[in-house]
Amino acid sequence: MRNASEHNKNDQSGVTIVELLVVCIVIAIIAAFAFMQRGTADAQLKRQNVAQVLKSALERARFDSVKRRADDPAIQARVLITETTITLTTDRNQDGVLDTADDQVNNIGGQNIVISGNVDIGLPATVIFNQRGEASLSGAPSTSPIFFVCNGGCGSMPNPNANIILVTPTGTVNLLPGTSSVPFFSPPSGLTTVPPTNAINNTAVVTPTP
Repeated sequence: MRNASEHNKNDQSGVTIVELLVVCIVIAIIAAFAFMQRGTADAQLKRQNVAQVLKSALERARFDSVKRRADDPAIQARVLITETTITLTTDRNQDGVLDTADDQVNNIGGQNIVISGNVDIGLPATVIFNQRGEASLSGAPSTSPIFFVCNGGCGSMPNPNANIILVTPTGTVNLLPGTSSVPFFSPPSGLTTVPPTNAINNTAVVTPTP
């Protein structure tokens, strides 16, 4: 026959409702935190993919103009950028002209990702590349093309939820994190500024040594 102490031990060995509720609450908190982390990672991955698409479009436009030696502004490859679309225009059908048949449109709408320009750039904006691969903005050729790809809204920079697409005057395209400081490009001091031109001099003069 069991005594009272054995009954007390058996009663204390079970799990109370309060303990069970505490365990369930802890599991729910951990699951919610994991879900939030996964959502943040997915958003960052989508943003980085869009930034890569924009970078690739700019690089392809530059390569196309250089390859075709597009000395006429009418046939220079370009990228039209809006808040939700990236349109690459190259001479894809190689007919010597740029038309709507050449357009390659990437629509990023519905992903909660937007593209914006720096304070000097309003969207839509078109980046054009000449035959030397140099970049300029249509309507503002003296402004360096700088764009921000952001989750939601860009707001103020630096922004950890953004990527920066920076196109240097020579046409090099750089992808930077949103926390980076954007470099400013200015002509080297002591040099004479040469007016821009689309002409290419293909002649070389060799002077024999006496």
